[in-house]
Amino acid sequence: MATDGPPPGKSALRLAILTQQVSNYHAARYRAAQGQFALLVPISVRNSADFAEFLASGDGALRICDGEADYRAAVADGSLWSRIGMALDRAAPDVVAVAGWSFPESLAAIAWARDNGRGVVMMSASQAHDGPRSRWREWIKSRVVSNCQAGLVAAEGHRDYIVKLGLPRDAVFLGYDAVDNAHFRHGAQAARRDAEACRAAESLPRRYLLASGRFIPKKNYPLLVAAFADALGRGDHGHDLVILGDGPERASIQNAIATHGLQDRVHLPGFREYDVLPAYYGLADGFAHVSQAEQWGLVINEAAAAGLPLIVSTPCGAADTLVHPGKNGWLVDPQDASSISAALAAMMELSGDRRAAMGAASERIVADWGPDRFASALRAAATAAHENRAGRLLPWDRVLLRKLARMRIEKVS
Repeated sequence: MATDGPPPGKSALRLAILTQQVSNYHAARYRAAQGQFALLVPISVRNSADFAEFLASGDGALRICDGEADYRAAVADGSLWSRIGMALDRAAPDVVAVAGWSFPESLAAIAWARDNGRGVVMMSASQAHDGPRSRWREWIKSRVVSNCQAGLVAAEGHRDYIVKLGLPRDAVFLGYDAVDNAHFRHGAQAARRDAEACRAAESLPRRYLLASGRFIPKKNYPLLVAAFADALGRGDHGHDLVILGDGPERASIQNAIATHGLQDRVHLPGFREYDVLPAYYGLADGFAHVSQAEQWGLVINEAAAAGLPLIVSTPCGAADTLVHPGKNGWLVDPQDASSISAALAAMMELSGDRRAAMGAASERIVADWGPDRFASALRAAATAAHENRAGRLLPWDRVLLRKLARMRIEKVS
């Protein structure tokens, strides 16, 4: 049975890896993976993000579309299929790695690989409980997944799901969701060494808990604000709450802040650039992520790498992997304000020594889930896919993939 450890030496395989955009997260993973392959070619398809600062620069990727509008037009008129084919012809990989089964570019790349006798690695962060499941959608996913030969997923729950969809368990490897641990660890340490200057530069409160993410309903920030208000009622130790990010739910969060009279205790500084983020983690006393649904939650990796105690809701894909209750944090029910409030109160009551010990435990736990693990697992998956590559698509699968690739993403995700 295959293992999740890296094979010795460097693979002779050429790998093309498709992604919607190359963010700083992706760049860190790809840098680590380059040392595992004869050639690694990132193919960046959409090349846009909600926040431009989220994107990495100098990533060396082949670029397919010029932003969101070009991407959607190419999906609608079917030209994305041929663009992906031309990019893969140019890269000439032995194996193609695709990010998810619902994106048009993934479907086009699977078809190209099968037609050209190349292996396919399906990369996924989905779990069975991430959202409502219907029989026909699960059948479609299983048809897509069955045309791949190996998988790279986040953790055990994600492996269980992709195996259910049709991949052999021994061809599925763990470590997909990783961030540059060193970036957040070193940046947090630097901020702590120069705490007063960093705090002044970012106008940060003396003591605070941190949350970070897009302001969308599933992130559950209004309930986090309500739970924070309740936790202060249990015992006020001088902490504020800082919520990084922005998005359509800003007004709802502001309303929750006003409702609970926390205008001076909850701060919404907006989106912060990648190089500034470690300072926000480094000066915080703890981190809370209480999302109602989350395939993984990379901000949890960031906070753990920065050495923070964690409060994480149980639906988050990272919860069981990165949070060990009693050692480095608390698991909470995202629907239960009292559960969140109790965890926040306990976090704010931590002594300095206990906080440091829990933060150190977070660093140790996340150390095994960084870019190096991604790189070695990707190599193992690519090797398995190459060894088990299959022939051309069945006619009905070709029709299915072509049809799906012309659909709006919202209809197939």
